[in-house]
Amino acid sequence: MYKNLEYTEYWITFVIEMKKASNSPNLKSVFANVTETRERKALFDVFITDSVTSAAEGEAPIAAEYRGAFEKWIGEYENIVHQYGFLETLNRLRNLEVAILMYRSMVSPSITVGEMKLNRHGSEKSYAFVRAPFFAPDNVKNEIRVYMGTIEELGKSVEELRKDPKFLDTCEAAVINTMKEKLNEHLKKVTK
Repeated sequence: MYKNLEYTEYWITFVIEMKKASNSPNLKSVFANVTETRERKALFDVFITDSVTSAAEGEAPIAAEYRGAFEKWIGEYENIVHQYGFLETLNRLRNLEVAILMYRSMVSPSITVGEMKLNRHGSEKSYAFVRAPFFAPDNVKNEIRVYMGTIEELGKSVEELRKDPKFLDTCEAAVINTMKEKLNEHLKKVTK
């Protein structure tokens, strides 16, 4: 019973720390989430659409008083954000920002070792994985995971692996290597 409580407390602490780490100021972006992606429109286009929609719905006396000015503001805003060169500059800033944020994640990774049961080819096995905060704009979470092998292959429990300095060094090297791969993939897009 006590061991289960200890295990539960560990996972609660682990989840809280990972949430804090993934929301670290070192992983906050300015431009990375502003530009358009395959999954979503640019935030400035959403802003324009929402503004035009709310203006059309506004029939209060104040709306009539400011409608002309409001339409001028929206028009000027739209002209600026769709001006030649602005989107290119914004995308360049976005790409540089992503590279900077990825680098920040690599220079001092904060790793955590965990265990996950997966059903592969009809048999369930326990796998050890390492995860660390890492900025990637297309990820749901600002983290990266690397699977280190099955618990059986590694020959130690997760608790023992978490205390094994040699294993932890291997985990950190694996995480940094995977981060480098992601950064290098991103840099190919930046230099095109």
